[in-house]
Amino acid sequence: MISNSIVLCPSARLARSIQSDIAQQQTQAGKTQWHSPNVQTLSQWLESVIEQGLLTGAIEAAAPPYVLSAFNEQLLWEEAITQSLKANTFGDLFDISGLASAAMEANRYVIAWRLHVAPEYQAEETRQFLRWQRAFQQRCRELNALENVRYVDWQLLQLPQLAAHLPTNIQFAGFDQTAPQEQRLRDILSGLGVQLSDYATTAAQAAHTQHVQLEDEDGELRAAVAWAQARLAENPAARLAIVTPRLSEVRSRLADLLDDVFYPLSIRPGLADTPRHYNFSLGTPLAQQPVIQAALNLLRLLTVHQLQQSDVSMLLLSPFWSAGRQEANARALLDAGMREKLPMQFSLTRFTEFIQKQQAEGLLLEALLQNIQAAQAIPAGRKLPAVQWAQTLDAMLEALGWPGERNINSLEYQALNAWQKALQQLARMDVLEQKLSASEAVHHLQQICVSQVFQAETELEPAIQILGIMEGLSAPVDALWCMHMNDHIWPPPARPNPLLPAFIQRAAALPNADNSVQAVFAATIQQRLLHSAGDIVFSSSMMDGESQLRSSPLMKDIALREVAVPLAVTLAEQLNAAGHDALEHIDDHTAPAVQAGEHVSGGTGLLKAQAVCPAWAFYQYRLGAKALKSPAAGLDNMDRGSLVHGVLEEFWRKRHFADLRDMGADAFTDALNSAVRNTIQAFAAETSIASPAVLELESERLLRLVGDWLLHEKTRGVSFRIVDCEVGKKVEICGIEVTLKIDRVQQLESGGLEFIDYKTGQMPKIKSWGEDRITEPQLPIYATFYADPAEQVAGIYFGMVKTAEHGFSGISVENFESEPGKRKPAFANDFSDWPQLLTHWKTAIEAIATELRVGEAAVRFIDESELMYCEVKPLLRLPERKLQFERQQEAGK
Repeated sequence: MISNSIVLCPSARLARSIQSDIAQQQTQAGKTQWHSPNVQTLSQWLESVIEQGLLTGAIEAAAPPYVLSAFNEQLLWEEAITQSLKANTFGDLFDISGLASAAMEANRYVIAWRLHVAPEYQAEETRQFLRWQRAFQQRCRELNALENVRYVDWQLLQLPQLAAHLPTNIQFAGFDQTAPQEQRLRDILSGLGVQLSDYATTAAQAAHTQHVQLEDEDGELRAAVAWAQARLAENPAARLAIVTPRLSEVRSRLADLLDDVFYPLSIRPGLADTPRHYNFSLGTPLAQQPVIQAALNLLRLLTVHQLQQSDVSMLLLSPFWSAGRQEANARALLDAGMREKLPMQFSLTRFTEFIQKQQAEGLLLEALLQNIQAAQAIPAGRKLPAVQWAQTLDAMLEALGWPGERNINSLEYQALNAWQKALQQLARMDVLEQKLSASEAVHHLQQICVSQVFQAETELEPAIQILGIMEGLSAPVDALWCMHMNDHIWPPPARPNPLLPAFIQRAAALPNADNSVQAVFAATIQQRLLHSAGDIVFSSSMMDGESQLRSSPLMKDIALREVAVPLAVTLAEQLNAAGHDALEHIDDHTAPAVQAGEHVSGGTGLLKAQAVCPAWAFYQYRLGAKALKSPAAGLDNMDRGSLVHGVLEEFWRKRHFADLRDMGADAFTDALNSAVRNTIQAFAAETSIASPAVLELESERLLRLVGDWLLHEKTRGVSFRIVDCEVGKKVEICGIEVTLKIDRVQQLESGGLEFIDYKTGQMPKIKSWGEDRITEPQLPIYATFYADPAEQVAGIYFGMVKTAEHGFSGISVENFESEPGKRKPAFANDFSDWPQLLTHWKTAIEAIATELRVGEAAVRFIDESELMYCEVKPLLRLPERKLQFERQQEAGK
């Protein structure tokens, strides 16, 4: 006979807690040696007893059935439902996974509660379920397999043969309600002479209770953390618990608050893994662990037909594979280059070729390339059994250098162990007798990792346990806070299974059957809570956004505390509130001056940024900070604009207005086609971000858009001779070298030069041309610094090349021929003549250049909308500055 006594629990967490409690009691009693308590989950114990009976021959049965994992059972139900819905016209619109989950639950109820639905009470939903159930059971018979609920029935049938292998005493711990199968188990054990009792996890005396109402859910979370902080400050040895029926929804926010209050230094990367003295009973999906996310993304890298650039970018920045540390900088540069030169989607082969090209240009990516090529060499193109895929995927990850070259921490080590269990679960799909493709195998592994709950073991003895309301403590704690006691949350709303008649569910008192069942269940849980601590605080919210809330009816007999409770503050709030009086405000807005011979890149954009906001120019042009390009499907606006410029340059390169004026329709079409074709070919040779199909569509757009623009110019009738297109020239403005690149320079019949800059987006604001601070300085710079002194500048224009909005926006000598007050644009009225305007431009631009040269770099601007194209806005910290300004204003009051 095995151990004379055993404690059975509904969860492994509770079993570990009870073992820990007993060990702690023995230690406190001064003992150094003791027999470890036999504490198991109910399913673990049943499995071990059955296994021993089979090994000893006590069970006189043929080969036992194979028990389906929850994942395999889900897949079999999906298979049965999919086959059933094939004849349905709208079958593809059904949520097969959701239907399978509902069918699994209904099947469990029917078997465990031994329900029978008479034909006259079968609605269409129930009839469909019974059809699926028959198909499911047929597949189980073919596979000699049982779902878990039937397997438990099979185990219970074997117990009478195992009387000699049963313990003399069994204690049940933490079972709030006894389900039918558990009751049958107790009846069988009792009939076999086993002494049954309940293991006490609660105190005999009810707790002192109070009810507090907070403004909202955030207030409840803050109040609970502040309460825990105060209790531990009063008694560092106190054992506390925080309980909520919404643990999954608030887990991350609660963890952040606990860290802000108890572990503020954990915000530092080097201290992020600091052991905590709190733990959560609820784990997170294994797929959410960064090292596991990396593994799944790597496997998709090798098995999907088209890679998403965003996924590849995430992998390149991940430390969990290949030479993640040694080649980190090179991989970051590869990511930046990929964003500019590869399309949003591409194949692995194309990506490998891109790496080779970047490596040839000097990036050190040897390990990355070798790892990818080694993984590519592993065959993955044919369908294989699941067990072989588990081995193959493991080999692929090893070839890719997963989990990386750095030393893993404790959390990652536990996640890797859980990953091996996920691979084992994938291998267990072999029982379904299906062969999988590589993408199917990775998809199923992803599903397994999403459904598999990962609960890391804590290193410290937890002073604060955070539990879901359904989970019991192994022993009473000193104090407990139970939140979310609102009537729409507790008791939980009814959720009857949609595949079974509601009245049968109510009659059998199935879980979630109706509100009365939920009320009885909640009352039972609350009675357990009332005996789980010496002192309990229940909390509820008064508001949810604009909605007013009510307390749970279960709070009616609990005294309401009227005194306000303290609320925890976040780390940001702590830092913002403390120590401001000791801070000295330094307005440091001066950067190092531009030295003689120092080159500052940026062209006219540099002076535009300086005019709009000096800090923009400093960060983006002097320091070289810029935003990474966001991948686009095909061509983005900048690419399309560049193509328009290219076509117009091709067209005007050897032509003048007279050529356009005298062209016949056929000649014009040929010239335009040639310009578009040459531009597209040059673009395709330089970059591969667009497919041939996209480029063909873009060619059609360019033919229409540029064709309409040229016809507009022809109709306008202004005669000119092209001097140059896309011409570059370096000029020096007050010690700042500026490279000018002008879209088009043309000479009028009068001999004057006009400068044209094409725009395909928004109309630039030229109002600032008449102001001291010119925030759109591009064309005024051309007018005052490009031409030789002997050359006459006659005008500057933006050519708005836009569908149905073609036109020129600018100013010329001709605008001053009208009387003052009637001139257009309006700022021309502030100047006596064209030379005075040119002088104003030169003076204003030189002032901006001088400001740049001496190092002016303040965050100063007039209109925030002018920062639309600023790539360094986060560095300007505008929200923080606005907040500081508002507080200064409040302090001034």
